[in-house]
Amino acid sequence: MSAVNRLAANDSYRLTARKKRRTIGDWSLLLIVPYLIAVFIFHLGPALVAVIFSFSKFTFGRPELFAAGLDNFVKVFSDPVFFRSYGNVIQFSILATAVGFVGSLGIALLLALTRDQFGSVARSLLFLPGAINPTVVGLIFIFMLDPAVSPFGFLFRAVGWNATTDFVSASNAVVIMTALRFFMSSGAWIAIFYSALEGVSQELIDSAKIDGCSPWQLAWLVRRPMIMGFVWFMIIQLVAYNLQIFAEPYVISTALGGASFIDRYWSPNMLGSFYTLQRGDLGMSAVVSLSQTVISITASIFVVTRTGAFVTSTD
Repeated sequence: MSAVNRLAANDSYRLTARKKRRTIGDWSLLLIVPYLIAVFIFHLGPALVAVIFSFSKFTFGRPELFAAGLDNFVKVFSDPVFFRSYGNVIQFSILATAVGFVGSLGIALLLALTRDQFGSVARSLLFLPGAINPTVVGLIFIFMLDPAVSPFGFLFRAVGWNATTDFVSASNAVVIMTALRFFMSSGAWIAIFYSALEGVSQELIDSAKIDGCSPWQLAWLVRRPMIMGFVWFMIIQLVAYNLQIFAEPYVISTALGGASFIDRYWSPNMLGSFYTLQRGDLGMSAVVSLSQTVISITASIFVVTRTGAFVTSTD
């Protein structure tokens, strides 16, 4: 075959391959259309409404669009309970993110090491909370802390805890809520991490075993680095999720009743709910929501751009 014919054949092959990739790409775009529609309806749409409401004035629940200017921002940022609520949530987020990350990944690594009957039972028990509605899980957790109905009530009474208020107080509220959040959400993350660990190449694992890796070295030095993309994704989700805490303080406040030390402004979400339901001011509530959105997006951009875990090109 002459050089000209070879060049023509190569050009034809590249053109055919390019057309095939374009066809596959066109079909793949159709697959994400339902997702994009859902994102617009449930995420971008409400975010756009929040932006509009943040500049609007509300009188008896009726909006006057763009009539407030920056008044809603000034009122929210000058409200001392706004920064107090963020102080509570920042403390909670730091502790809950660390516990959620270490706990979920650590348990998943342990489960990946166990191949016997005990491991199968442990996986079923640890995945179970992820299959139950988080609010229901939260209520179960509160019942477990009540000496009157908890199966561990005899232990609580033995150390002098006769009521939930004996050990659930303002001084350890963040710790209790962190434990509650871990109890509510750990099952799903353990399942995700365990699945990711099981997806690590078996050839890589066999090579590590031949090189003399112990089970702990295999888990920490071989499996863990392979799933760091999932780990950083979890941290992004945890930061956004923890900033929006509402169920935990609400459940604890309801369980404690009149003895509750949690006010209506403990978290930004609770403050936004107060602005909406008690004052009828959706403009101020929208400002609170936008502040959470800005913080979450900023944290996400930092993690994605600084960790290097989401690089998809080797060029």
